[in-house]
Amino acid sequence: MKEKVLLLAFVASCLFATAWAWHLIGVHYDVVAELETGGCGPEGGCFEVLQSSDAEILGVPVSVPAVPMFGMLAVLALLALGGRLERDRLSELATLCGLAGLVFGGYLLFVMLYYIGSFCRFCALMDVANLLVLGFGIALHPAGPLAAFKGLPGVFKRMVGPGPELALIPVILAGTLAVHAGTVGDEPEAPAVVETSPTPTTTPAVSRTPRPSATPRTTARPASGAPAPGTRRLVLQADLVELAIDASVPTRGSADAPVEMILFGDFQCPYCKKLAGNVDILLEDPALAEQVRVSFMHFPMHQSCNANELSKSLHKYACTASAAAICAQEQGKFWEMHDLLFRNNSRLRTGNLRGYARELGLDYARWETCMRAPSTREKMLADSRTGGAAGVSGTPALFIGGRKLVGAQPVESLRAAVQVALDGTEGRVLLDVEMEGETIGDLSGAAPTVTLQGPEGPFTIDAFEASVEAGRAVSRPGVEPARSYTWEDANAACEAAGKRLCTEQEWLTACTGAIPVDEDGDGIFSRDLHQGRQHAYGEHYREGWCADSRKTGDERPLLTGDHPRCASPEGVYDLEGVTKEWVGLSIDKAALKGGSYKSGASARCAYYKDSEAPDTRDETIGFRCCSGGDPDALAGSDEFPGGKVGDVVRDFAGPRVGGGTLGTEQLRGSPFIMTFWATWCEPCKKELPALAEAYEAHRGAGLQVVGINVNADGEDARAWLKDNPLPFPVILDNDKAIMDTFQSRNGGVPLTFWVERSGRIRQRSTGYDDAAHRQFMESVQDLLAK
Repeated sequence: MKEKVLLLAFVASCLFATAWAWHLIGVHYDVVAELETGGCGPEGGCFEVLQSSDAEILGVPVSVPAVPMFGMLAVLALLALGGRLERDRLSELATLCGLAGLVFGGYLLFVMLYYIGSFCRFCALMDVANLLVLGFGIALHPAGPLAAFKGLPGVFKRMVGPGPELALIPVILAGTLAVHAGTVGDEPEAPAVVETSPTPTTTPAVSRTPRPSATPRTTARPASGAPAPGTRRLVLQADLVELAIDASVPTRGSADAPVEMILFGDFQCPYCKKLAGNVDILLEDPALAEQVRVSFMHFPMHQSCNANELSKSLHKYACTASAAAICAQEQGKFWEMHDLLFRNNSRLRTGNLRGYARELGLDYARWETCMRAPSTREKMLADSRTGGAAGVSGTPALFIGGRKLVGAQPVESLRAAVQVALDGTEGRVLLDVEMEGETIGDLSGAAPTVTLQGPEGPFTIDAFEASVEAGRAVSRPGVEPARSYTWEDANAACEAAGKRLCTEQEWLTACTGAIPVDEDGDGIFSRDLHQGRQHAYGEHYREGWCADSRKTGDERPLLTGDHPRCASPEGVYDLEGVTKEWVGLSIDKAALKGGSYKSGASARCAYYKDSEAPDTRDETIGFRCCSGGDPDALAGSDEFPGGKVGDVVRDFAGPRVGGGTLGTEQLRGSPFIMTFWATWCEPCKKELPALAEAYEAHRGAGLQVVGINVNADGEDARAWLKDNPLPFPVILDNDKAIMDTFQSRNGGVPLTFWVERSGRIRQRSTGYDDAAHRQFMESVQDLLAK
């Protein structure tokens, strides 16, 4: 009886794995076409994972071979139930297949988390299904689980003789081809363009191989079979949705325009920001601008101001940002506020919104009253209710001529969809839209340096990222840039060339075309209100203009000055998208700017990262040099000695929770991490468990951790620690006396210092979020290696 139950459980696990693999194929194709699929919308990590080149092998989704493999195991299990196959043979074959799936799934999980940086729960469920099959398969062996592993060599021997083992590889190969052929699509052959009624088919995969091109090209042709390289599959469903646009909906363009484009957006949503930029680029064409009216409806992804049942609130500031736009619309400046909010959508706190209202010259008292009015929230609820009724479940979503699209659709797809609406085409439309691709060119005649007016007078910046010859930094196009350089390496190479590293201000000036302003006085300019351009080449992100759009596995060389469009109007090239570039005249001001070829749309002028230690080196890090300016004024003052990166940590001591005193005297000679935190600080509550995890894992290697609580009342800290005990010691700094001696930038927490055995401060970081966990743990390993 027990054996029969195990066999039935094994059959059920195989059928579940087969069904989920089949479902995952459909999810893959839907995601590639940027369609939402049951919980896998643009806001989820599965979009980034399933759209990556690692999600396919030779154009076949990685889940396809799982269908015939698990399907075959299910059939064999049914044979075993009928007594026609020995359980030991089935168990050993299932163990082999399960282990192969486990190794492959582990590799994909590593790629997902380490290289792509996103988590696909749909893919993870496939791994769970594989583990179930493996577990029940091992348990099936009549001689016990260990025998299932010992029998593996016998499986390989039986693969050359008669029996199910011989059929394993042919079944998987033939099944993979059959499943792929059956799921890649059933589109009409050219020249047909439309189907007169919606026919359920699985959307084919889109080739993501970039095509170099010197001029913009947007060609849409009827889909036939698999899309050609350099194209993107555009799927326009037959169903048309009629959305009523009343006076409360802000619009751009003529009311008589033949094509209506309706956007449902959230101002804190990064994909919405990208889509808004693509719409602006589309409307730069005067002929199209006359044909399209654009309307914006609010769909904030926060439960408190969205009428639909959201599973969770994704964007903390979505409601107040929408309110700011609604109240600007009341004074006739919706689109101006719309542009400001998207331009600065990482700065949407209440104080920021007030600044934007003043910058636009609004009647501030009237705007403030509107922000508190119940009608403002009701407008958000009404718009989101309209969106929900039309099938909108996430952002961004848009309707062009009544047809729904989701995701940050590229300009070429928007243009093709508008043309379909202008043509009045009916039915389901499948088009292959030719993408512009990455533009490569020759800049051998370009000037090697550019002189600009900077924050401290004229300065000169290298036009190209540095290559290094005989230890000297060189600015020259068409060569491999210096990569895997630490801040110290880069600084030495610039000095050997008679130059220096650029300051953050100078670098930002060259990228934006405007001298930045340090509004909050924290010494960092990239996090303040943007001045000038968002990107070196202009206001909106342009895919293919820089190397930041390269896909994983692109084997083309990465060369300086290889992208003629990736330039500022003044002639500085590749400020974003080749390597992240070191800036800072001293080690405590070391930071990375611009973003690399792996950064995608996050590469921009305001990209700024000071959480990396100055001795960090990897292939995405390079630099360029500057010269001129007033060195004394640029260097700044040497404040807070003993509290900056590169300094020997200053002495401190404080009362320890639980009794006694703790400070540098007890920590000297050990690598240690000290973090300033407070009980009201949400990022602190995420960082403290990570520190506890690191401490427990590495205390045997000598790692010390100390938390320094800055609550004004020590009893608050004691009460919190009673409910949330920590394995490392905590000292109290109720008057912030210790923190004030270390704080050189602002009063934010968590503020964390990483101190080497020698007492030298290797790194400092401010803030913490879940996405930073992997980098956080790597920093612990690096600290222990010093």
